[in-house]
Amino acid sequence: MKLRSCGVDVVDAAVAELLRLFPRPAEADPAAFLGAQFDLGLAWVHFEPGNGGLGQDPGLQREIDRILTEVGAPAGRADFVAVHQVATTLNSIGETHQQSRFLRSIFTGEDHWCQLFSEPGAGSDLAGVATLAAREDDDWLVTGQKVWTSGAHQAHFALLLARTDPDVPKHRGMTMFIVDMSADGVEVRPLRQADGGARFSEVFLTDVRIPDAMRLGPVGDGWGVALRVLQTERSGASDVFIRPVEDLLDSWRGRGRFLPAAMRDDVVKMWMDAAVFELSRNRQRAVAGTDDAVRLGAIAKVAASEHAQRLSTVMAAVLGPDILTRADYDEAFAEDRTGEESPSDRFAALPPHRYLLRTRAMSIEGGTNEISRNIISERVLGLPADIRVDKDRPWRELTRS
Repeated sequence: MKLRSCGVDVVDAAVAELLRLFPRPAEADPAAFLGAQFDLGLAWVHFEPGNGGLGQDPGLQREIDRILTEVGAPAGRADFVAVHQVATTLNSIGETHQQSRFLRSIFTGEDHWCQLFSEPGAGSDLAGVATLAAREDDDWLVTGQKVWTSGAHQAHFALLLARTDPDVPKHRGMTMFIVDMSADGVEVRPLRQADGGARFSEVFLTDVRIPDAMRLGPVGDGWGVALRVLQTERSGASDVFIRPVEDLLDSWRGRGRFLPAAMRDDVVKMWMDAAVFELSRNRQRAVAGTDDAVRLGAIAKVAASEHAQRLSTVMAAVLGPDILTRADYDEAFAEDRTGEESPSDRFAALPPHRYLLRTRAMSIEGGTNEISRNIISERVLGLPADIRVDKDRPWRELTRS
């Protein structure tokens, strides 16, 4: 079985070797199969050789995934933060020992990750982070608080944005680290959500010791690394937020005859909306790895979140009271706090009542839609940047909440 794209002999050979090693992929041990897929460069085909890739066109990954799906190969088990933000960043700027330690275990799903960015006083203004990291010989001692951290209770490791120099302007005094979530001084407390779940947590760090070898990027370049991470997060939002419009159509087929005929217009509009949104996603995939990907990532994040909110609203109208009467507050909490994979990481699998409530947050998480619109206005439309009166003042002198 060959790729539809012609002339990619090295990728064809790798796929053939993987299927030779596992002639019955559907019966293969998932960890063993995914490990071999990584070793052969078929995890992220555009990554560097040795990092789970072959240095090929990123568009080939869809073809590889199509072939493996057709033969019943085990599905990937990596969480969203690990496979999008962390893996891409490690491949781009990680040290060799960091890439060797983490990339394979990310792809096989052995290590789960979270992102320690937002704080009580630094959400939309992420550059205002107050978590401090002080150098002590070959280590850093970190103290601070993070909030709204997705998947922290299941994470083995985290990307941590901390302030290493409070005497320079806020964008220049931060550094990115990799922190072991089982380290002494790390405390995770769940935050209960409106649907009963607890996908988010607040994380307290008290004198957490991080080796300098786990610093990601140069000292003081944390903001640049964070922008790279957030760009990847926005680009991946259109995949993680999506729910098949067929779910709505199935509900309409079963209930439509009991509902006002005019509601059919709303259902048809959502079907059209989903078709247009899919075209937008295809365009985004086509420019992966190019300068256009940054601009389209911001557009995709806004489009994905608002599409999901419209879809959930129409689903609620079609389902009527059932969307609430079947909700179980305690069951949602148990779903999010047990097992290796939380259902709330996969929005398409959420029960309709949880999906309705969950979509309200999609225009906030991953950077608010207002921030994404700023990126669109400045980088796509070429409009003047926002006036920032604090950009040249030392962080220590700034008024903070």
